[in-house]
Amino acid sequence: MSRSVPRQQSRSRRSRAAAPLSLSLVGALLLAGCAAPEPRGAGDIEALEPVSMEVNEEGVPEVTVDGEIQAEEISSRVLKDGDGADVNDGDIALVQTAIVDPASGEVTAENFTQGSEAVFLNDTLKEGNDVLYNMLDQNKVGAQISFFMPGSQMGQGAPDQLMVFQISDVRPARAEGEPVDVTDDSLPAVTLNEDSGEPTIAAPEGDAPTDLVVQPLIEGDGEEVGEGDHVTVQYKGVKWSDGEEFDSSWSRGEPSGFPLSGVVAGWSEGLQGQKVGSQVLIVVPPEKGYGDTEGHELQEETLVFVVDILHTMPPAQPAEAPESTEPAPSESAPAESAPAESTPAASASPESE
Repeated sequence: MSRSVPRQQSRSRRSRAAAPLSLSLVGALLLAGCAAPEPRGAGDIEALEPVSMEVNEEGVPEVTVDGEIQAEEISSRVLKDGDGADVNDGDIALVQTAIVDPASGEVTAENFTQGSEAVFLNDTLKEGNDVLYNMLDQNKVGAQISFFMPGSQMGQGAPDQLMVFQISDVRPARAEGEPVDVTDDSLPAVTLNEDSGEPTIAAPEGDAPTDLVVQPLIEGDGEEVGEGDHVTVQYKGVKWSDGEEFDSSWSRGEPSGFPLSGVVAGWSEGLQGQKVGSQVLIVVPPEKGYGDTEGHELQEETLVFVVDILHTMPPAQPAEAPESTEPAPSESAPAESAPAESTPAASASPESE
């Protein structure tokens, strides 16, 4: 089954202060490849004793490194126990990350003030990244954990890396809210698996709608999805013409995440304004789906999606440039050549599994 939805053909990675965090959180820990940590840490736990963190009233992390970190192995240490909910397999943990200069304690990047990263705890994460899995699974909401990777582990000349994580919340990997009474009998019926929450979409009947249809099925009470937000969702899509499923995060066994600036119009319009915890039925006509993508297998199809909104994070703003003492260029001076930020295409192309 091809993965066709909902990304657009052309996307650009916008400059954002928190952009490296996902790579650091998951990517760096994948590079670690060390054994699953003990509940209070892993590796040279004592070497991370100099590290502490406080979050000020503005929500900004302030890290102190009171002494030199001397660790020859990849290490983690719980700095603060959480007193919130447990984080269990099958949950989505929301994680805030600070990237820190291990010599000075200066926070060089962080997403505490931008929004948390959603991490899904499942067997795939456990098998591929047991360090991250155990850091989350063995702690509670509110816990703070330091993670240190010596440069020697990453190749010749690589600098040491220090990160401090905070588990800010935990969410279920399915919509949970108040059911909404659907009065439009022309829409296909949706039933949910009682245990997993996976939806089954009945084969649509009659003529397909010509306009975008957005029908909430479950009303959540979380944050509202804003324009351009990065969302984490579970979804399933079928064709109106024959009810055949063509894409499903449920079938892949884990939620999907993407920015609304990089998806087809039916998705970005349909999810904007909905709340986390909600489940939404979206009927997307070709002109708001793949109608402009010549040769796409779904080019002429009206598509039906059921989407569980699990997490949303506003797009991070670019870091402020330092004030320059250099004179500003005159208006007539030519600008330096730079790659233009590409505008998202109005249509999407399939992603291979």
